[in-house]
Amino acid sequence: MDEQELLGRLNEYYGSEYKPDGNLTIRGEKLFLYTGGATKLHALWRGLHIANTDLSLTIEGAQLFGKTAKKNTVIVSKEQAEKYYCGEDLSGFVGSGFVLIKTRQRPIGCGRIEDGRIVNILPGSRTSGL
Repeated sequence: MDEQELLGRLNEYYGSEYKPDGNLTIRGEKLFLYTGGATKLHALWRGLHIANTDLSLTIEGAQLFGKTAKKNTVIVSKEQAEKYYCGEDLSGFVGSGFVLIKTRQRPIGCGRIEDGRIVNILPGSRTSGL
């Protein structure tokens, strides 16, 4: 799969109209957005990690795709958002698969609905101890 095909799949899955302002690169299973100019560093560093080939989004990817997303999104309360940021799973949700999580219409991340709950997929380094 190439970058444009993955972008199309992500836009279709999330009902988004995201158009990157830069270059997309796939490295392994990760999609990166690079907006800088030519540099020797670009050979080693691929840019901002925004998504994965399994259609999950990073926090930054959720912010980019979430501006126009109309599908596979859930709105959570402020309290649920705080639990999410602390690395907790959220209960009481129907469906399955990856979802873009919003609070007050603002995209805050991505999770996976499984067995009636949103499984938190944030890396431990991105969670806080609120």
